[in-house]
Formats: sequence, structure tokens, C-alpha cells
Amino acid sequence: MKHLQLLMLATMVAGATYGQVTPYQAKEIKPYTGRDLSTEQKKPATVQQKVTSPASLQFFIRKWKTGVTDAFYEVTTAGVRTLVVQANARTKPLYINSNGTYYWEAYGEQKSGQWVATGKTDYPIMLKNAIENKNWYVGQHNNGKNAIYIWDHNAISYTGVPL
Repeated sequence: MKHLQLLMLATMVAGATYGQVTPYQAKEIKPYTGRDLSTEQKKPATVQQKVTSPASLQFFIRKWKTGVTDAFYEVTTAGVRTLVVQANARTKPLYINSNGTYYWEAYGEQKSGQWVATGKTDYPIMLKNAIENKNWYVGQHNNGKNAIYIWDHNAISYTGVPL
């Protein structure tokens, strides 16, 4: 029985060797050649920024109830430490005044200073040297709600609603 299997295998191999099998012909690989940038004029990319009008800044001029999104902190009461988890933990209000000043309390700091128009549509106001001595950017909520985002251009953000 084993001899029969070997004979069948040999017949199949011999038939494949002498049959009409066409070998694969590889195609030449052509290397990619990019364009020569050294001959082109070097110009900075055009940045289009829509300048915000003073009338559109009126939306921001008011007292805002602010909060940190997803805050975690510890409270010690009668010697017992408790982890408090709050979605949008409330902080003190942010006052954005029409005379170009602001007042804000957060992280236990009280800051007042100047705000400036950035000329950008996404965050048209910058609070100069605010909480944590950072510049914070204020923009309208992206869903068109009567709310704002306050962002440090890094990882921390606050939300605000009119008070």
C-alpha cells in the first residue's frame, strides 16, 4: 500500500514538472523619484484667519459659571480621607468684562488681568497670564450652545455657562 502511494506521488511530481506550467515572470521595480524642492521658491503656507469683530465678542462679555471636566480630588473630614469624583467639578465664576479685563478663581488662585482678542474664530479671546500663570483661550461651545470652552492650549480645559 505504501509503495502505491509513493508511486502516485512520483507520478504527480513528474507530471507537474513536464506539464504546461508557466513560470512567474517578475516585473522590474521602478524607484520613486520625487520632485526637486531646491528649485522651488520657499513660501510659508497661507494661513487664513477670520478676524473676529467686536460685535461677535459681545457673546463672551459676562459672568460665567465654570467647571473642570471630570475632576478627581481628596477631601479630609474628621480625619477620614475621601476621594471625590465629579463630572464637571464646579469652580468659581469667570468674569469677562467689556473694558478688556477679567477676574477668575480656579485651583485656589484668584487672578485678574487683561484679555485680548486673538483674531481667530475658534478661540477669539485670550486671558493673559491667568490661572497657573498661563494664557487661557476662550471659545464658544462647538455645538452652538450658550456655553464656552476655556483651554490652556495643552491638556486642561474648562467649560462655562452664563451665570
